[in-house]
Amino acid sequence: MKRIPAAVTLTIAIAIAIAIAVAAPAAGAGPPEDLANRISGEIMSPYCPGVTLHDCPSDAAVELRGRILGWARDGWSRERILDRLEAEYGASIRSTPPASGAGLWAWVMPAVAVGAGLLAATAVARRWSRRRAPEQNLDEPTPSQRSRLDSELAQAREQL
Repeated sequence: MKRIPAAVTLTIAIAIAIAIAVAAPAAGAGPPEDLANRISGEIMSPYCPGVTLHDCPSDAAVELRGRILGWARDGWSRERILDRLEAEYGASIRSTPPASGAGLWAWVMPAVAVGAGLLAATAVARRWSRRRAPEQNLDEPTPSQRSRLDSELAQAREQL
């Protein structure tokens, strides 16, 4: 039976773990406050560049967090709230790229790069660890050298 190299097994395990982490739905909806807090931690603030809405101290951010809490209390789903925010503020409000279209490349390329790196490292390690062909023993003459030596020795003995 052929053994699967450790690098291939590791690559497959990492890919499965990433797929599970990305595809796993949130466990239970929980209270509306929890949903509102999770959403405000997942989206970027339209008022404080580079900061999530949860961490933005502006009054407008406090008001938007209140609107999100109101929507959660009204029974809106996470997706509906995020879609509403995206429609109102644009796609840049999401802190992660969408897992479709061009945004899919942002999710796929790191895994592809890691896999390619592992395969390249495995190939290099195998090449370095291969045994080289045995080198010719330079102390021993080849058959043609041996016959030449024998004939020259015979000639030298005749001359003596």
